[in-house]
Amino acid sequence: MFKKILVPIDVDYPKTSKAVYDNAADIAKLSGAEIRLVSVMPGFSMPIVASFVTEEMKQEAQKEFKKALKEFTDKNCGENVSAKVLVGRNHEIILKMAEKWDADLIVVYHNHRRKVNEAFSQNCAQKIVKRANCSVLRLRNVLS
Repeated sequence: MFKKILVPIDVDYPKTSKAVYDNAADIAKLSGAEIRLVSVMPGFSMPIVASFVTEEMKQEAQKEFKKALKEFTDKNCGENVSAKVLVGRNHEIILKMAEKWDADLIVVYHNHRRKVNEAFSQNCAQKIVKRANCSVLRLRNVLS
């Protein structure tokens, strides 16, 4: 059974993130697995963006991201849950974290009914499913 479950969430969508976490928590209960929530903050590496964003602005953005993730975990999560803010391209950084942490399951969200998908939807979820070295559960329409 699974021992380490990686769950990417978007803190800007707390209801969806809660539903995804709840599904992962149900799976984790079956074998006492650990859950690591990750929220990916976009990087500022594009030259046009980087030229306008100071180091202080980057640090403030990361501080706010960490605060939002902590509030989410404090409000919604049980034991055996850790949380981490990552910076970079969603699918790439999630896959790196899964490998580094030795995750054996990644739970991602994909809502094919929305015209505009959330950060961890469509392309990100598809790339994770395609490239992951571990099992991936792609949840759909958790808020039906």
